[in-house]
Amino acid sequence: MRRVNIDTQLLRSFVAVVETGGFARAADTLAITQPAMSQQMKRLEETLGRPLFRREGRSLVLTAQGELLLGYARRMLELNDDLYRRFVEEEPREIVNLGMPEHFSEALLPLVIAAVHERYPNVQLVVKVGRSQSLAEQVDDGRLHLALLVGEPLEGPGTTRLQVAPLAWFGAEASETDNRRTAVDENLPLVLFRAPCGIRQLAVAALERDAVPWRCVHESEDLSALRAAVRVNLGLTVLPNFQAYAGIRPLTDVAGLPPLPDIAVSLRRRPSWRPRSAQGLDALVVELWDAFRSSPAAPIPQPPAIAAPVTIAAPAAIGLAH
Repeated sequence: MRRVNIDTQLLRSFVAVVETGGFARAADTLAITQPAMSQQMKRLEETLGRPLFRREGRSLVLTAQGELLLGYARRMLELNDDLYRRFVEEEPREIVNLGMPEHFSEALLPLVIAAVHERYPNVQLVVKVGRSQSLAEQVDDGRLHLALLVGEPLEGPGTTRLQVAPLAWFGAEASETDNRRTAVDENLPLVLFRAPCGIRQLAVAALERDAVPWRCVHESEDLSALRAAVRVNLGLTVLPNFQAYAGIRPLTDVAGLPPLPDIAVSLRRRPSWRPRSAQGLDALVVELWDAFRSSPAAPIPQPPAIAAPVTIAAPAAIGLAH
């Protein structure tokens, strides 16, 4: 039997024609001219001695021989590319940009970083901490691949609803006034995120529903500043109640504070994202959230040492909703 070496470039062009649906689009994908693409397909058919395509109206479809070749071509190209990577090209680390609300940055984020490092050694995680509305916009415009979001459930492509998070009233850990009161009297002093903010809206709605008078004594742009104001006992605040916050505690002994609803949590993924090394990373984030959510008020964990680089961007100082 005469042995013939089949040009892998011809096979790559053949697969591109099948996957894009035509010679012109395949030529654009491979950055060659359409006449060159047509010539390559002619050479491939001559090499194999079989027609690979046929016309049905304006559509280009595979013949039975073309269907058979497609499986072989894909396997040969996969082996060819794997060989090249193994011996010639060191695979670059894939950068994944993840958005994380401030509420999760101390307790959940270390778990995510450690798990990604363990399961995806070729992934470099870049974390953006900020407000959920801003993070959602950054997913939509391509600056983030994934983002956890809190607030009203966001619908649309790439959005997955997760288990809700409970909200609670928080006050200073040790104080002489608010934490020792047995009932809400006068105008309740509140420390709040600057509007618009989903958690602020839920807190105010609960107070208005129960006709509890209140006043905002301090507004903050970020979680650390908000907690600092609560720690010095300026007022009470509302936060997701699934971890221990240093210097403040959930209030269960103050009569008159209205009950709070749970807050929605969702994961937004950029629909066009096609990860190279990070397949399933979004499912990992969901898995970690479910495990984290099942252990409310857990102490902040200490993750293992991380050798891979992780970049964490500070939240922008803008007044966007959580």
